[in-house]
Amino acid sequence: MKFPLLSAALTMCFCTGIFAQQQQAPPEYAELRAAIQSLDAPARVKELKRIKAAYPSSTLIFQIDMNLLSALTESADSLEKALADQKEILDEIKLQYKFSAFVNATSMLIGHSKVDDFSGDELLKAVQGYKAKGNELIANPDFMATIPENYREQALNSYKTAFEIPLANAQMKAGNNKVALDILEKYKTTGTLNAGYYTALGEVLFSLERFDGAMNALMSAVTEGNSSALENAKKAYAKVKGSEDGFEVALKALRTQLPFHPPPFKAPENWQGKAVLAELFTGSECPPCVAADFAFDGFIESYPTKYLVILEYHLPIPLYDPMMNPTAIKRQSYYGRNVIGGTPTIVINGVHSIPAGGGRGAALGSFNRLKEGIDPLINHVAEVTITAKATLSGDEVKVDCEFSSVIENADYNVILVQGMEEFEGGNGIIHHKMVVREMTTISPATSATVSFNIPESEKATEDHVTEWSKTINQGIFSGSKWPQINFKIDRKDLKAVVFIQHKESKQVLNAFVADVK
Repeated sequence: MKFPLLSAALTMCFCTGIFAQQQQAPPEYAELRAAIQSLDAPARVKELKRIKAAYPSSTLIFQIDMNLLSALTESADSLEKALADQKEILDEIKLQYKFSAFVNATSMLIGHSKVDDFSGDELLKAVQGYKAKGNELIANPDFMATIPENYREQALNSYKTAFEIPLANAQMKAGNNKVALDILEKYKTTGTLNAGYYTALGEVLFSLERFDGAMNALMSAVTEGNSSALENAKKAYAKVKGSEDGFEVALKALRTQLPFHPPPFKAPENWQGKAVLAELFTGSECPPCVAADFAFDGFIESYPTKYLVILEYHLPIPLYDPMMNPTAIKRQSYYGRNVIGGTPTIVINGVHSIPAGGGRGAALGSFNRLKEGIDPLINHVAEVTITAKATLSGDEVKVDCEFSSVIENADYNVILVQGMEEFEGGNGIIHHKMVVREMTTISPATSATVSFNIPESEKATEDHVTEWSKTINQGIFSGSKWPQINFKIDRKDLKAVVFIQHKESKQVLNAFVADVK
């Protein structure tokens, strides 16, 4: 099994264009990237050892070590050899990285191509040993001191369940299916329900001939991004339905379905005209954006736009996104890369940032965190009221705006938004909602009319993406093949969003959504 350059535990994708902007990537990055593209594990081992020796102080040393750990494990033809080779790397890992390294080591053993040849009991013993080492680290004050204090509680909660899925898999390999199921049932109440969890749950339920539950779990594993669970999901589906007919339709329906039920919105008793603006910077190739995307879908489904206005900007992070455009980049620059340095990033009313990254299973947690930050703001007094009407005539959208007062030193922004775009990117999200297409900023006034020419907007996006791809290809992604540029705007579900934002504080004073008639 070949592990990626960046840890799957990350909750944010970072801008891959940074090195291109700096003109020259650090040499070890390019060398590391080239090394892990090799399909031959022994060759990767040799090259990664050379890179490690050449750059002992590299800021990428943990990634180098983890890819070396992966290549060594993959090369081993026995469990005994794999453990010995892993020890060689793990003994050298710095204290702050050891817990993650132990977790990765267990996953590499469970995912080994020859795992079925390993002794189940010995594999279980190895995983239990790594878990014990992880628990020792949690009890070590020196290790905990390496974690920033404001993240310590969150990290500790994550650490407590980090070994449970590998442990459940090891119990299955040892023939202890009911023990494995018990571990997974307990994990469900405290852990993140990701692809690994659903895959393990589906496999153990299938082995216990509980096919209905296995079908649901394995199909969920596929929606979470584990393509290797697809064949077993089809088998479980056939056991329940009698054949595989209808599987693809059912899978697509599951992938587009909101993975939680948002509670009904309760309007404030004494609402004073304030609509909160929630802006999401996301990307269709960004795995941790899934939780944020679905959380925003939950708000779109449950909150009327008079109380909460949603905007979603697509950025090419970590890779190309066909919904990217000049407005999204401009908005990122407006807040600055110190605020919008990666995806997903959420900005509430221009000044509040709330973390919401993760996979599909983290969507409900992201929704709840955002709800706690949004709801109190809806009760605020609106400094200015906004009304707008939007119409489409031919290729032109006209937005007529009315404002109750003129706020000096403020930006009056009018945005053309696509209600829904269907596109399946690398992170598996299919329906992208409230996609920002173009923005115009006007001078403060009591009334204004703004027009958007859709073909001109499409052409601006096409030119922008073409130029962007040339710049990126001069950097670390030289030689990459970019997909067809998708710059067309669907006229069927357009909206106009109008909001007022203070220039200095960036505080959003109010917002309004108008359907384009």
